[in-house]
Amino acid sequence: MKAMLLSEIKSGGLQSFDKVAAHADVPKQKKEHMRNIIYICLLTVTFLWAVPSDATTNVGTAGAQFLKIGPGARVDSLGGAFSALANDVTSIYWNPAGLSQLEKTSFSDTHTVWLADIRYNYLAFATPIEKVGTLGASITFLNVPDMEITTLAKPDGTGLWFSAWDAAVSLAYARQLYEKESGVSLSFGINAKYIHQQIHRESANGVAVDVGTLYHTGWRSLRIGMAFSNFGPEMHFTGPDLETGAESAGDARNADYRPYPDTTNPTRKAELETVAFPLPSNFRLGIAYDVIDFENNLLTLALDANHPNDNSERLNIGMEYWYRKMAAIRGGYKFRLGENWRNDEEGLTLGLGIHLNLGARMLSLDYAYADFGHLQQAHRVSLGLQF
Repeated sequence: MKAMLLSEIKSGGLQSFDKVAAHADVPKQKKEHMRNIIYICLLTVTFLWAVPSDATTNVGTAGAQFLKIGPGARVDSLGGAFSALANDVTSIYWNPAGLSQLEKTSFSDTHTVWLADIRYNYLAFATPIEKVGTLGASITFLNVPDMEITTLAKPDGTGLWFSAWDAAVSLAYARQLYEKESGVSLSFGINAKYIHQQIHRESANGVAVDVGTLYHTGWRSLRIGMAFSNFGPEMHFTGPDLETGAESAGDARNADYRPYPDTTNPTRKAELETVAFPLPSNFRLGIAYDVIDFENNLLTLALDANHPNDNSERLNIGMEYWYRKMAAIRGGYKFRLGENWRNDEEGLTLGLGIHLNLGARMLSLDYAYADFGHLQQAHRVSLGLQF
């Protein structure tokens, strides 16, 4: 029923547009721009309409959760609404197509004091190459404080300690597919990553791919971005501590009295099988628009709709104001859609940014604050360099 109705709206809306354009003095390029915008709006409506408000959340069904922690203090202070902005090196994570907007070699380092004393670090590097595109690379590392091993017999601790950490290494490529004088442009990007998780002596390894597009509509400053993240096979843990019952055939104590090994005690080797888990994939659709772009003032609004495979949908809204392209004030909010929106701990985000021109180089420093409700606040600091 929804598909039939959307089809009628689409056909009727475009026919009406063609009739109006035929009688009006509208340049051909403007017609194309308006038609593209209509198509994108219909796609957005279809995406949001197709999401049932009472859909299951699938919470806890995906692993490698550290991949969901977004890098960049600037992006975090915007509430994570960045797929259509995507104009710095952290685009490797948010929308790899955004790397095509970089004009200089860029470097970024993000340090996050996460929940429960967890430390998160993200390094990213990208460089544009003429007639080739933009190449990028990133390293993600997350670690938790060492914890003491406990057992049923010693619930207060055994005196032995273990560590846990996660890491991901990625390579990205982006290229502008075409650009017109009217300002219309389309870019494509891809990011391939290797994932490793470690807890004590057990580990899991996997690979994933991110794909993104960025479209400048040519209508004023409207941009539209789409990205699909963490598409890859399932992962599972293996390690020596999962092995049990390993014994050798025979008994050396009886070797002098028997001509053959004792087969009453055969080799018994077993390994506990862990359940494979999917990666936390996410489809992201966003728009960005410069509300004010006058002299030394730039105010940008951004909105992202997220469809993860392990939770209910989320809507991220962000706002960024720049003065003289030197100082920025940012704010954002994360809305959880569906029945569990009241229990969502994420919400308000705030941040500041500053750019310092050092000759041909530019140094950037960003700070972000995120409120996690009953848990605690998270603080991010990012340092960037363009040269």
